[in-house]
Amino acid sequence: MQNAGQFAAMSQRQDTAQAAPRAQEYKPAGAAGLTNSWHKAMAQAFAGRGLCLQSLLDQQGLDPEESDPRVLSDAYSGAWELAAARTGDAAIGLSVPAHPLIALGLLAHLVLAAHDLGDALQYLLRFSALLSPAVCMELSQDGAQTQLRVDILKGLRTTPLQRYDFIANVVLQSLNWATARRVRPLRISYPFAAPLELGRWIEVFGCELEFNAEHFCIVFDSADLRTPIPTANASVAALCERSASQAMLQRGGSIQVRVRQLLTQELSKGDPKRETIAAQLHMSERTLQRRLLEESTSFNKLLDETRRELAARYLNRGCITATEMSFALGFADPSNFYRACKRWFGHSPSRLRSPV
Repeated sequence: MQNAGQFAAMSQRQDTAQAAPRAQEYKPAGAAGLTNSWHKAMAQAFAGRGLCLQSLLDQQGLDPEESDPRVLSDAYSGAWELAAARTGDAAIGLSVPAHPLIALGLLAHLVLAAHDLGDALQYLLRFSALLSPAVCMELSQDGAQTQLRVDILKGLRTTPLQRYDFIANVVLQSLNWATARRVRPLRISYPFAAPLELGRWIEVFGCELEFNAEHFCIVFDSADLRTPIPTANASVAALCERSASQAMLQRGGSIQVRVRQLLTQELSKGDPKRETIAAQLHMSERTLQRRLLEESTSFNKLLDETRRELAARYLNRGCITATEMSFALGFADPSNFYRACKRWFGHSPSRLRSPV
């Protein structure tokens, strides 16, 4: 249980996130566009540089009722390109809103209640569709390093560097604020050529920068993911998690919820196939893939997350052997389960399994 001082600190942090100065009034583009909180964060960052986000979106002919996530994603990419061109500042993506937690909206409370930085990241991944339907994040652990990969839904326009910069900076600033310390990544990798002058990026991120990489990713020291969050509270986290789950359903998260349910049922029969799940949902495999992408996720990501959550339950119970767990999770070979455990939890099942 948390003491009164910790509850007060939590309330103060949450109030700060809600009471951050407001940018100019805006009208979010389309029901499937960026959620209000992320749009507001961008608007504030743009306003700090003398720009109006809504004006930049309007100049691209974006229909206020547009609901196609690819069209919307292209529009926001275009806004960042225009912002960089008008300011002459390639590093404008490193601008931040009045308070970083404002971008997380409902998830700000969940992050503040998380046990540690690793749990906070898992919440952001699980509910990333509440941040933006155009952003998909995946977390993978390889021994001493943990990689957060960020993919942005693409339409006809190439995603600019500035958009990745903004996501990375807001996420890192939010996590640092929640943990009350600065956690520096080991490396940030970009699928772009290096800017001519890297001083601003080095100042903001304080880590190694890699360019011309295959994907955009932020690499952490795995030990840093155990950094505690001072305002952690399991009861508050559970309440916020239920609220986030409900919000996902209300904002179109029903497809991934249904996929998770079917995966849970199918895992004990073997490695679930996407075409099998699509058939059970009475849609084509391609349609399922598109619908999941529109919700900032993928079949493989949901399969991995479902297996990880079930594995954590089995390991905590300690009621079945590691081999039995591997087959219950749909792995054809127990060695694949061992490798997955190392990636998920940093240790083998034998070290993690609770005694009966």
